[in-house]
Amino acid sequence: MNDLDTATINKEVVNYMYLVATRNRVEIDKKSARLIQSLEEQVDSGLYGLLFFVKGITAFFFNDYKEAKVQFEKVFKLLPEDANQQGIAYMGLGFTNRSAGNLDEAVTNLSIATELIDKNGDFQQFIAYCYQSLGEIHTTINEYDMSISYFNSAYNSTQVDQDKSAFFRFHMGLGGCYLKMQEYEKSKFHLTKALEVSNRPPPIISRVQNDLGVLYLEIKDYDNAQKFLTSSLAIREENGLEDAACTSMIALAEVYLEQKKILEAIQLLSRCQLLVDKYQTKWKKIEVLRLMARAHHITKNYELAINYYEQYIALYDEIKGEQERNILRFKNGQIERQRKEIAEKHSLLAATLEEIKKLKVNRKAVIFSWITIIILVIISELFLDPLIDNYAYNNLISLLVKVSIALLFKPIDGLYENFLWNRSLKKVR
Repeated sequence: MNDLDTATINKEVVNYMYLVATRNRVEIDKKSARLIQSLEEQVDSGLYGLLFFVKGITAFFFNDYKEAKVQFEKVFKLLPEDANQQGIAYMGLGFTNRSAGNLDEAVTNLSIATELIDKNGDFQQFIAYCYQSLGEIHTTINEYDMSISYFNSAYNSTQVDQDKSAFFRFHMGLGGCYLKMQEYEKSKFHLTKALEVSNRPPPIISRVQNDLGVLYLEIKDYDNAQKFLTSSLAIREENGLEDAACTSMIALAEVYLEQKKILEAIQLLSRCQLLVDKYQTKWKKIEVLRLMARAHHITKNYELAINYYEQYIALYDEIKGEQERNILRFKNGQIERQRKEIAEKHSLLAATLEEIKKLKVNRKAVIFSWITIIILVIISELFLDPLIDNYAYNNLISLLVKVSIALLFKPIDGLYENFLWNRSLKKVR
């Protein structure tokens, strides 16, 4: 297979990943079948990694997280030396772990992906996807400075943004971050900027509508909250996005509780509970349990409320504590690696500076030695030679004096070098 064919196939995979990001279920169904068939027909074993990636990212989209992981793992086994394909597989694994609620593993996977994917290669756009997802994860765990930094990195790493999709993601991400920070005016500004981008697919628009609904919920504008969340839920259900629909259901159920529509809230949460159990999305299950406990407390069904509260507390402590510890452990590992790299660079720099100092000292010592020798020669010419001429009448003695002065060069040079080097060390201390 020639380079042009490989580049063409890489471009097809990039376009497919963009399609997955739009969540267009019908088009993804069509495109995935054609692309997988095309990759299966290739004889170049170097392209098998792309086949498994496409299969994995397709399984991820359809919420089959177990199958997605199986496919991504095949890339690691098949192409251990191909950093680029390993990188995109880590990206897919990161997306999968994030959706499954394994945020610690997702942070690890996505961080590795940003290091492995070729920043000048065909898949460089995937780096922006990784940064965007890392930003959203850090929003979830309340590390807002890191989150904003990742969103900026995602936007800045995008080389071409003709349809303003990177602009849309940037404002959507910041809007969600400021929402968690309870800076509602900033959040509304960025979410509104995202909605202003034209020709965005409805499933993507539903994400912004969901966040705006949550914003209005938090500022107690329940009518607007219900309007945006109902629209978001309808789009997600219409497009078969069950996992995403759960997110809208949870927020809408909370709106119903605030509006005293307890029965509607319980019905919605019951539907949602089936889906979170189906997909094993742990963080969403935590929210369902919390709201179920609250709803049954309002209806004075205290026994059931206590049961839900106990499940909520147990799962929250297990998941939050474990994942935050793992994320912290991963970040400490990153810091330690960076510390070692800095220490190594410092050692190299120190060694280089020492060599430079030696060269400078040697150069100065040579100069001073020559000056000393010249002075000695001048002294011998002015004072010793006349004495020798007056008393010894022997040119051989004069010659021996000159030779002796010349032989003194190396010892004098050593003395100067030692003196200058010691003085340099004292200055450093």
